[in-house]
Amino acid sequence: MKRLSALSALLALLVHPDAVSGQQQPHPAYKPELIEFMIFTQIRHAKLWLAGNAGNWELADYEIDELKEVLENAAKHVPDYKGMPVGKMIETVALAPIEDVEKAIKAKDRARFITAYDQLTAACNTCHKSANMASTVIRVASSGWYCTEPTNPVRSWVW
Repeated sequence: MKRLSALSALLALLVHPDAVSGQQQPHPAYKPELIEFMIFTQIRHAKLWLAGNAGNWELADYEIDELKEVLENAAKHVPDYKGMPVGKMIETVALAPIEDVEKAIKAKDRARFITAYDQLTAACNTCHKSANMASTVIRVASSGWYCTEPTNPVRSWVW
């Protein structure tokens, strides 16, 4: 049994030499890429539509806050992408339409929400065109789009 314990300890030292020195090698810091932020933006954009269209203002308020946060993080962490000033583009093109969506949600005004949401969607597409990514077209989510939360606040869902 002592041999097995000694062998296990030796094997552990061979596999993890840092255990002997007491020092760990630093891991490179994780740096998210623009696509990761854009995937989360797409999800939030779709869920925002489904919530606002259904009149679930509490969920819509949550989703617009999350959408804004994702875009702010993209601007902060990826201010430049392949020579494109992503941070500036987000600040100048997307933030004003987000404010309009927020106002419509707070007013619980569906018609105003639809108009503001369409303007936000157009702003996304303007950014994509400016970034030579015109093939990436953002559209209004369909009702068949995946969503884990119920968007209708009146209806009870059973999983």
